[in-house]
Amino acid sequence: MKRVERLAQTDFYDQANPKNRPSTRAGEDKGALYVENFDLDPQSLIREDDIEVYIRGISYRNKVNKLVNKFMSRLKWLPMERSFDILEKAVEMQHDIKEANIKA
Repeated sequence: MKRVERLAQTDFYDQANPKNRPSTRAGEDKGALYVENFDLDPQSLIREDDIEVYIRGISYRNKVNKLVNKFMSRLKWLPMERSFDILEKAVEMQHDIKEANIKA
C-alpha cells in the first residue's frame, strides 16, 4: 500500500480511550518502556519512516529556501536604513516652520 493511501485512512486516535494510548511505561508494574514492548498493538497509522520522510522533506525545503529567507529577513529592515536621515530632515523642517512663524 502506498504511503498516501495508508495515511489517508482515519485512525480515530483522538477518540481512543486514554488507558489504551501508548505511555512511556508499560503495564501495572511500570517496568519496561513502551518502545521495548513489541507485542503491543499499534496506536496510530503513522510509522517511524513516515516521520523520517517528513523531516527529510522539511530539511530539504529549508536548505533550498535559505537564501530567499535571508533576503526576506533583510528586506524588512530596508525602510529603516535611512530612518536617521528622515528624522534629521523632519527636525530641520519643523525648525524652519517654527522660524518662519516667528518671523511672520
